[in-house]
Amino acid sequence: MALSSRLAALSAECSSLSAERDVAIAQRDAAIQENDKLLMILSQYKRTIFGPRSETLDAGQLPLFTITAPAAGAAANDDVTGGRLPDGTEGRGKRPARRNRGKLPEHLPRIDVVIDIESHICPCCGERLHKIGETVKEAFDVIPMQYRVKRIVRPRYGCRGCRQGVLQAPAPAQAIDGGMVTEALLAHIAVMKYGY
Repeated sequence: MALSSRLAALSAECSSLSAERDVAIAQRDAAIQENDKLLMILSQYKRTIFGPRSETLDAGQLPLFTITAPAAGAAANDDVTGGRLPDGTEGRGKRPARRNRGKLPEHLPRIDVVIDIESHICPCCGERLHKIGETVKEAFDVIPMQYRVKRIVRPRYGCRGCRQGVLQAPAPAQAIDGGMVTEALLAHIAVMKYGY
């Protein structure tokens, strides 16, 4: 009798463990499905943020990009003289790229901002300093709807009496170190991109 009651208890325990196992398997399957769903959503977000984008073109803007036959012929003959490429080779080959590194367009007006030293008297001997050169840095600037180049000129001075050193006013702080844009142009770009 004790054996049969023990057997009944073990069988009840076995059935309860089996039921708990079934519940745990169901929870695991639900967690796997939820994980797969979240991974799919994450991949969609990654594709949206980092994937390739296609730009759409309004039908009204298409005439802006069409080239008429005379203009196309003139553009094709701009770089080729007498059927030869600029490097002297015959036929149509790959032209070297024209890059403008560090030089701003010459047709834009220049505005000079001179940053000078406070005193033109030599700190060593007291004689008057003479201008011996200057440092010129050009930055791309904008007045709303008008582009220009702002030149920051810092004259260098040297003393003819003691010939000890060269004095120059310190350079002003820039919004972007080594950049070629002013704060006004950065603000204009930010407003045009995010404000409008």
